[in-house]
Amino acid sequence: MGGGFTVSITNPSQRRRLCLVAILILEASLYAESKTPDLPEQQRFFEKLNPYWSFLWTGFWEHEKYLINRGDLRIRISRENLSLRTLLIDKRPVPPWEEPNAGITAFSGGLYHKKTGSRILYGILDEWGLPARLRNPWIRSLPFADYHKPSMVDLKTEPSSAKEPETCLYLGSPQWGIFKGFASILIDTGLNPAVSGGCTLQFNAETDLRLEGFYTGRTLPARTAASWFSNVPPLPEREFRLYALGIVYNGPFLGIAADWAYSDTFAYGRDLYGNLGLRIGNRPWQVLLAADGAGNRFVGRDGSASGAGFRIGARFEHYGKKNRLFRFGTSLRSDGLGEPFERSSTFISYRFPSGFGSLPVKPARVSLSLARNGSDITHIEDKAEAAAGITWGPFRSAVSGVLSGVSSAQEQPVPFPIPNESSAFSSAKISGEVSYRLGLFQFKVKLGYTLKKDKEPLGDAAFHAAARGTWGRLGLQIASPEFPTAWTYTVSWRLQKK
Repeated sequence: MGGGFTVSITNPSQRRRLCLVAILILEASLYAESKTPDLPEQQRFFEKLNPYWSFLWTGFWEHEKYLINRGDLRIRISRENLSLRTLLIDKRPVPPWEEPNAGITAFSGGLYHKKTGSRILYGILDEWGLPARLRNPWIRSLPFADYHKPSMVDLKTEPSSAKEPETCLYLGSPQWGIFKGFASILIDTGLNPAVSGGCTLQFNAETDLRLEGFYTGRTLPARTAASWFSNVPPLPEREFRLYALGIVYNGPFLGIAADWAYSDTFAYGRDLYGNLGLRIGNRPWQVLLAADGAGNRFVGRDGSASGAGFRIGARFEHYGKKNRLFRFGTSLRSDGLGEPFERSSTFISYRFPSGFGSLPVKPARVSLSLARNGSDITHIEDKAEAAAGITWGPFRSAVSGVLSGVSSAQEQPVPFPIPNESSAFSSAKISGEVSYRLGLFQFKVKLGYTLKKDKEPLGDAAFHAAARGTWGRLGLQIASPEFPTAWTYTVSWRLQKK
């Protein structure tokens, strides 16, 4: 016969709070016992584990806007490759008593195993890799081969009012010969899972093959039309499923990366998204090609339909001695495969080698970029931007200029910003900055001047000062976005104990 009792907690929010409290208690007790002098056996045990702790406190205060604080405490057990982490993020308007309920406070915690990358996390989380590439491809850069990073989950270090706390279990394996794998499950407040897994085959120091899979599903909330003539139709509650596969091959001269995703949404439809990245060559030179496309009914990782589209792009890079780098790239986008390209972005840049020339005034870098958005042929937007960096003795300076214009056409024009008879000035801006470092201190001054059609010219100015050391960083900025009438004051800090 035996006795006991059981406590059952069915409320999901209570379970999450209990999970976080347990992590905090375990972290505190581990640190406290490691410092207890009157328990010699436990002290010897913890001395063998060699625990140590680190703390990071960062903050940002902008006058009459908001205050952000982030505290990050980690207790590491080096022998066991374990670490406990507690993260607190708080953001609220300034002064806080005017809007006491407008602040955001988020607690997060995690237990990490360094050798395998395994972790148990709770709180506001960030995703990288395959799941992140499926959220909304059109707000991300082209998926070149070197942008296909492995899937990973960690605590989000920025305040967020849009995301809810989640729980994640990520398990990574040690290296078994050429094989290393991982499996992950992330569960949100509605107990909806997001499951991923994969493996990497490391053939040698320069060649590896990575395979990944991902699945998620949940019930999307009903959507109502914003008005009688809304372009967004109303939809009922609907089941949503997303399946994805990813493959990445890295070799000394060739790299290939591809993702494929399939979404199935009740009362909305099924569709596909795919991308392909190709790398030819390696340092000192390499050529990168990429393409991706999505159907009109594709629904991404976040449950939103990003719309149909198709993009292609290329990039060339050449690395030289003393940190020299030449880059050139261009990308084109259309409303779908087979549709005319209506948007483009092109850039060229050169970074001069360190120690270039013997004169006290030396060029550091130059760049030029051109872009066009011709999705609306009655209002085509063109933009050109040029920038240059110069060093002169202990001073570092940069100057940039942006010129924007608008035009129209009777039919779809070429996607590159070529002026025509309807081209007209829209806006122009020139800005420059100078920085100087003296020991622990760094000073920077920025000035800008903006011209807009049918508006008064507008100037802006900013002064920034910062001190850096092993203890962290402290910065002060005084800026005027409408010089000289309006001024803002910003203080930022980063204090750490390693």
